[in-house]
Amino acid sequence: MSSPPPVNVAPGTLLRLDPDDWSFGRDLTPGTRVDIVVVRLRTDLAHVNDDAMWVVGHLPQCSYSHIDEHPPCMEVRVKVAALQRHTSTP
Repeated sequence: MSSPPPVNVAPGTLLRLDPDDWSFGRDLTPGTRVDIVVVRLRTDLAHVNDDAMWVVGHLPQCSYSHIDEHPPCMEVRVKVAALQRHTSTP
């Protein structure tokens, strides 16, 4: 059983992440800024002691983010502290 996520980030939230806010992302260059429009948090991978969570979303310039059949553009592991700067905890 997975733990509840340490933060609640609403779908559609634009996260503007500095290079030290995230640690890994599919097809992303380490040490760069990343902008992502949140689709969902990967709560299936969230654990109480984790200091980061996987965020699934779209690039801000994605023209197809409103189409349900279009898979998210990216998945990035974001520090919980960075997520908390963008939202309040539940």
